[in-house]
Amino acid sequence: MMRIGNNSQGIWQLLSNKSFPFAGKQGGVSKGNEKAIADLLSGRRKNSYGVEGMRITGRTDWKRIINVSDEMKQHVFEDVKKEFYKYGGMSGDSTAETNAYYDKIHSYVKTLKASDRSPATWTLSQLHLDLAHAVTAAVKEKVPGWTNGKPIPSDVLDGIFADESITSMVSGKSGTAEGLDIQI
Repeated sequence: MMRIGNNSQGIWQLLSNKSFPFAGKQGGVSKGNEKAIADLLSGRRKNSYGVEGMRITGRTDWKRIINVSDEMKQHVFEDVKKEFYKYGGMSGDSTAETNAYYDKIHSYVKTLKASDRSPATWTLSQLHLDLAHAVTAAVKEKVPGWTNGKPIPSDVLDGIFADESITSMVSGKSGTAEGLDIQI
């Protein structure tokens, strides 16, 4: 029979188990969490990975386009190219490729001021979506009946990825990139 009620003594015994990162004596805080508590009390908000400026819960102000580096725009462009050449417009199934792509973005945003970190990831995501949509439309125009996931002739993709309407989305020379060319 299970007893329901005030069992805080049993809970504290469970929490004092050394396998928990916050373990310690009842009411105590481990040294690893002192900084997290100090950050919380100071008003600095961090995501679950400890990166300030990436916590978006209850906010929408991060959904804005900001200027990002040309290197990161090129990084997104290369990922979209890979998705079309290698996976027929799909993201693929290589965890290593996915991790490498996002690791570079995560490293980049950590170099930005905290207030630009979430908007930078939003901007790069929007660039990725805009590029993928534009390439998809171009492929469908050149290869009637094509659907995502089906192979695409390399010569068709070569032409599409060399087209100024696509490259300008990355270089910032076109007003067609849904606001990505706006300098803030």
